[in-house]
Amino acid sequence: MDSLFDAWKNKIPKYSVRFSDLFSSFAHKGAASSQTVSSLGKHFDVQYELYIYAFFLGLYNKERLPFEQDEKKKDFSREIMYWGSKSKVGRKDFTYIQDYIFMASVSKSNLSLVALDKGEVDIKDAVKELLKVLEEYTNGGLTIINEKMEDELSPFLTSDSFLQLLLKSN
Repeated sequence: MDSLFDAWKNKIPKYSVRFSDLFSSFAHKGAASSQTVSSLGKHFDVQYELYIYAFFLGLYNKERLPFEQDEKKKDFSREIMYWGSKSKVGRKDFTYIQDYIFMASVSKSNLSLVALDKGEVDIKDAVKELLKVLEEYTNGGLTIINEKMEDELSPFLTSDSFLQLLLKSN
């Protein structure tokens, strides 16, 4: 049987289709060079990097927002286990980010690791709970970005604008 971490990192989290424009505006679809990304005005090399950013933005701002009842969701077909793995020259691997996301999700969930260890909680249910936490904080972070876009004319023009937004978190 897989460990909880291994079972979790094989999943592909989702986001609301209402945020599709954010992904197309700020993240390159598929692998891109840093030069290509910056020349296109993108802030993130790949879409999962925006997803990671939005998760931590939501987490730091305590914005955990569940999806609406019948809200349409989508993903970018990239399992968590591949997030941060870089094969390009000049780009360092940062797969350790998976560990941080996992630990944050566990700490913000209602999951009892003792109950899981005793077999009182099924590993599939535990993974489902952790994905829910990840998706809800990401939903919160994407909402913050979206609201900033609606409130300001061009809030993300500078190269450090996303960093500044994260630094202003509660």
